[in-house]
Amino acid sequence: MQESYEIEFELIRQCIKGEQRSCKKLYDKYSPFLYSVCLRYINDREEAKDLLQDAFVLIFKNLGQFSMEKNFKAWMKKITVNCCLGHFRKQNTEVNAVEDSSKYENSFIDLTLLQDLNQSELLHFIQLLSPGRKQVFCAYFIEGYSHKEIAEMMNISEGTSKSQLFDAKRELKNAIEKDFAIAKKMKNKE
Repeated sequence: MQESYEIEFELIRQCIKGEQRSCKKLYDKYSPFLYSVCLRYINDREEAKDLLQDAFVLIFKNLGQFSMEKNFKAWMKKITVNCCLGHFRKQNTEVNAVEDSSKYENSFIDLTLLQDLNQSELLHFIQLLSPGRKQVFCAYFIEGYSHKEIAEMMNISEGTSKSQLFDAKRELKNAIEKDFAIAKKMKNKE
């Protein structure tokens, strides 16, 4: 295990020196994982590929600032997530700001239906969310950011983050219930 860390750190050192083969090895090793991160935020595969390239530009540009004591994969993932959120911010998507989030904080939407889904089914339903809701949902539940962090990254208020999350959960619940109802009707017809 220690040996694999040493190999990875040597690869990083070679990339910092500008060794192109090492950069390609690093890209080949981590691009599938980081591409899947991009796809959580962006529905369009081509756009996700573009964001992956943008993320790697930032990764290689900032590689010298990486602290070898930290988790390299997590560091790259954070850069990629920030790249995706920055893309969202640039698109200037209008998000309805709801400053009075008190009505959302105490509202509970039962998402126990999510427990019955496998990962690909859950990702399918997440992809159906509107862009703003999907960004907040992924940042909050998948990446583990707080509403304050999401607000700062997306240049929105905390109230907007909370309302987008509330709306995303409601939208997910409705889509899943609708899908289950259709499946149940189909099964009953058989």
